[in-house]
Amino acid sequence: MSRALDSETISSASKGDAEKSYTDITRALCIDAEPFLEIEFLGKSHPIPAGTSVLVDGNNIAVSKAKLVQAFVVARQILFRNLKDCPNDQISHCRDASAVMLLMDPEHLTAANFRKGLLVRLRDGPRDEFEALLKKELLLVNSYLTSRLHRHTKSPTLWGHRRWILEFASSHMKVDVLKDLQSVVLVAAERHLKNYYAFVHMRWLIRTYTCSTETLSLHDLPRIIAITKDWCLRHPNDTSGFSFLLFGLSQCQLAKSTHPDLSNMCSVVCTDVLRLAVSFKWTHESVWVFLRTLVAEYGTDSDILAFNTAIDDTTKAYPEGQTVLRKAKDWCAKYQQNYLHKP
Repeated sequence: MSRALDSETISSASKGDAEKSYTDITRALCIDAEPFLEIEFLGKSHPIPAGTSVLVDGNNIAVSKAKLVQAFVVARQILFRNLKDCPNDQISHCRDASAVMLLMDPEHLTAANFRKGLLVRLRDGPRDEFEALLKKELLLVNSYLTSRLHRHTKSPTLWGHRRWILEFASSHMKVDVLKDLQSVVLVAAERHLKNYYAFVHMRWLIRTYTCSTETLSLHDLPRIIAITKDWCLRHPNDTSGFSFLLFGLSQCQLAKSTHPDLSNMCSVVCTDVLRLAVSFKWTHESVWVFLRTLVAEYGTDSDILAFNTAIDDTTKAYPEGQTVLRKAKDWCAKYQQNYLHKP
């Protein structure tokens, strides 16, 4: 949802009970739902019933922009009134207020940092209560990142907040990297294509947790690559997805000396992507930039031959895309020599 407010929204927000809107929205955000909340903003074409601030159906929540603006004004007053010295009896209220503020504006650094400060403040309390609080925090952030909220799914502030939570909670909760890939990262990437921030977060997860046998083993890399490859083949114009796939394959190459089963991953992926690229006559630059880099750096002789043959066949079948294909072929021929002669 855009920060900009049109005159109609301003007029609607000025009417009604702002306190009720705030209470209803905070109550909805506190639903203990699994896996995550599914939040949507309702447009003008979907008015909500009179006297209603939010629609709730299980873990599905729908909020109108005008009601959220009303709630934001109340939330901001609550948070800034207690920002410097939040008394213990106001912690829950301030946490709710910051959640509403981030729902309205995912780049609200004050609200995000306030939530970090609360976690730091409460970490010396009862362990069970603190772990429950961490899980609720992660649930809320995951819900914002995976809901159909265009700005939230690609919010650097929210992705950074999620990373901070995982680092801060490392001694209190385990991270399931495969689950995060499937239920958070790829869902956010689906909701907002070319989601650079989502895949950067996944890179961090792999770099951080492949060193820990308790969370992610190098033997899990083929599974991660297979899941990502399937996603990329369903989104052939998503350059961020293919860039992450290339990153995953580079990790396999780094580990192949100690894990020989990873040595042929690059050729397997190259074959699969080439087959679909030729079958569907893809000329997406994202596909061919991925293939040219993969073949130039890690390709075998048979991969190089298949790559050049695929380009020739696709060019004949789809001459309109020959510019992208020709550039990919020329680039591969040029930089392949550099990779072959690397020390």
